[in-house]
Amino acid sequence: SPDSQQVPGAAAENARRRLRSLMRADAESGGATVNPFAGAETYVKLRETALTGNAAFFQTALADALEIDFSTARALTANQNYTSLLAALRALDFGEERAFLITAAVYPAEFPHPQAIRIFLDRYRLLHRDAALDRLRGWKAIRNAGPISANADIRKADSDNAAARPKARHV
Repeated sequence: SPDSQQVPGAAAENARRRLRSLMRADAESGGATVNPFAGAETYVKLRETALTGNAAFFQTALADALEIDFSTARALTANQNYTSLLAALRALDFGEERAFLITAAVYPAEFPHPQAIRIFLDRYRLLHRDAALDRLRGWKAIRNAGPISANADIRKADSDNAAARPKARHV
């Protein structure tokens, strides 16, 4: 009968309509859903360095991922809380699970109970990516503040006393 032939077509059209409305809703929300493959290599590098427990490894990977200098990345993770790291991970557009894993590896004492995890997830969801990107622009401005590099003052000090100090400087 004609009705039975129209049902599969109608079902397919309904599915298409639902998908289109989901895509429209996603576009209108500013793309709030996260592409699970976006930045996969960056995520793996950050996750693996965070899980080493070596802060300098993680800070170096974070500086590379955000294109900021190491001293800024170190400052982001030297805080008593994870607020700056939260913004950095949101700027990288990581999903909440990825952001939580990295944050928990860097700040393990911050998550002693499930309520602390819930608070993290709420904060991460409420942090708009545009606000996170604004913070990232501020961090990058530190790096690009002038024609000289961030450690030019150290190099100048070294050149003033070049004969008095060894060539390599350990910071």
